[in-house]
Amino acid sequence: MRSIPALIAFSLLLALPGCGGGSDSQTTTRAAPVPATTTVTGPSGPVVTVCDRRLAAEVGKALRSNGYEGKLPKAMPNGTQRLSSCDFGKVVEISMDGAPDAVQRYQNRITESAQFAVDRKHFQPQPISGIGAESLGQAGANWLPWLNQLLSARGKRVLIVAVNTEPRVQAQRLGAAKTISLAVYGRLGSGA
Repeated sequence: MRSIPALIAFSLLLALPGCGGGSDSQTTTRAAPVPATTTVTGPSGPVVTVCDRRLAAEVGKALRSNGYEGKLPKAMPNGTQRLSSCDFGKVVEISMDGAPDAVQRYQNRITESAQFAVDRKHFQPQPISGIGAESLGQAGANWLPWLNQLLSARGKRVLIVAVNTEPRVQAQRLGAAKTISLAVYGRLGSGA
């Protein structure tokens, strides 16, 4: 009769192929890993919906009427319902903040900008009429000259238009930013 240690060793040898380390003649069944699925959605949001050839034509016209002679890069939409943008190769950048408290953050930004620029007029936000919500008066829109940005609030959203053309004077950049802001608001409708 065989010894007990020999029987244990023989039993182990028979069991090993069943654990996935044996010959090719044996098959094992194991659950295949389920690949993680990620749904990638395209850009969305209010500004994305109007970031098209029509807006590009309006932006180009606004820039040309304010002295810009360069070529406008292709519009690139990006974003979500909370923060959407339309970027013309950094020549013009349009974004809309629709996240909760967007108007409060806008008002804080303008207040803090004014506080930190008390002695430097160049850094003072400049209130602009006729762009933001009428209920906010001149607080509805402000030009930040050192950033070449026009910020405006309507409803619960904030529109930011940056005009980065060189070497135009501030008045020309501001003129283009105002025209572009009104074009975006016009495209978005009264609820903008």
